[in-house]
Amino acid sequence: MRHDAYFFKDGNVTFLVDGTMYCVHRYFFSRDSVYFSTRFAQLGVCDHEALSTTISIGDVEHKDFEALLSVLYPANFEAHELSYEQWKSVLHLSTRWGFASRRKLAIKSIEPPTPHDQFVLARTYSVDLWVLPALITLCERPLPLSLGEARQMNMEDVILVATVREEIRSGALRVDAANIRHLVEVAQAGKLSRPMGNDI
Repeated sequence: MRHDAYFFKDGNVTFLVDGTMYCVHRYFFSRDSVYFSTRFAQLGVCDHEALSTTISIGDVEHKDFEALLSVLYPANFEAHELSYEQWKSVLHLSTRWGFASRRKLAIKSIEPPTPHDQFVLARTYSVDLWVLPALITLCERPLPLSLGEARQMNMEDVILVATVREEIRSGALRVDAANIRHLVEVAQAGKLSRPMGNDI
């Protein structure tokens, strides 16, 4: 079936995503995406020429693709009114396909509902700027990691958070909240290979 909004009469590339057809403008994909500019170059067509074949993308959901299209074709150029889940989709596909400017927009605009969500996104999509602040908040908060949260993290990060929290709450060591950043950095640098108390 054709998508109601993203099937343009003057489009020159057609994508089949999750059972839906999208006819859009190849220029935006060639200009902004490393992946698609390379793929189109391999097909040997000029930017103004219509691509006669349909490009099937089998491992992407239509909701994710439409979220990406909504920032390529914004209804309001002053603001992008996307939900958290839609920004996650934009971050996912812009990272995967090398849409550098759209990835920056997603990182700037997305508002993770919890520090744990922020941390998982940071690790999944290599947003290094988010890692330390999210770790600090996870160590500071009253509640420990839940089983569900821990399952979304790698083992090293789970141990890091648990170790720092234990150091903070140990009766033998009193740590000011301002030193939590130092504790996290020590744990990261040492990869938990030595007792953290010796570094404080």
